[in-house]
Amino acid sequence: MSNRYRDLSKLGLLERTVSMDNSPSGHHYIVLSYLYEWMETIAVQHASGKLLDFGCGGQTYRNLFEGCVDQYIGADVVAAPGISLDIELKPNQAVDIEAGKIDTVLSNQVLEHVPDPNFYLSEVARVLKKNGTLVLTAPMQWRHHEVPFDYYRFTKYGVIDLLERNGFSVIRIDPCGGVFALIGQILCDYFSSNNISFFKWGYRAMNRFFLWLDSKYPDSDSTINWMCIAKKL
Repeated sequence: MSNRYRDLSKLGLLERTVSMDNSPSGHHYIVLSYLYEWMETIAVQHASGKLLDFGCGGQTYRNLFEGCVDQYIGADVVAAPGISLDIELKPNQAVDIEAGKIDTVLSNQVLEHVPDPNFYLSEVARVLKKNGTLVLTAPMQWRHHEVPFDYYRFTKYGVIDLLERNGFSVIRIDPCGGVFALIGQILCDYFSSNNISFFKWGYRAMNRFFLWLDSKYPDSDSTINWMCIAKKL
């Protein structure tokens, strides 16, 4: 086993988001506002059948997707606190699911945490049925997190290239906010990560201001995440 995986127990101690509650005074309000809206209005329309949450973390979207699929399967290398896994993954090994048995794969903010994105996406393609759906989000710009298991950032064209090389056709790819959402999120994360005293009303004001700027002056060449729907060919 690679050295980078010897201390996976640390992952089990990380605080994970377990619901779609999003407080306007929270320091992740900007990114989650865009992400949750996209999941609720776009992603669920493409989900069906048997869904694999491939790197499920705190299973944030379980309640959302369980209402529109036949079965939800949560898989990860380590269970988050309070979360039960349906499948425990082994790093750099195939997931314990037969080929072509899954209708939908959800991959939410996972791709940056796997040392070999091509292997991960090849496994997504393997378990999906033909014309099966991949719902994928991945960061373009974000501060280090879940260290040291944080390896990559992706441009729009990098996401498309990776998917096409692994047997997918991209149906749509959407930005998670623009330059002002990114600036506001960077500032909120900086204050939070450095334990700088900042009252909740301060976060609330910053969140509203930068979301307003982002709607007034949209520019997605600088975005936080890419949010993608793809089909297995």
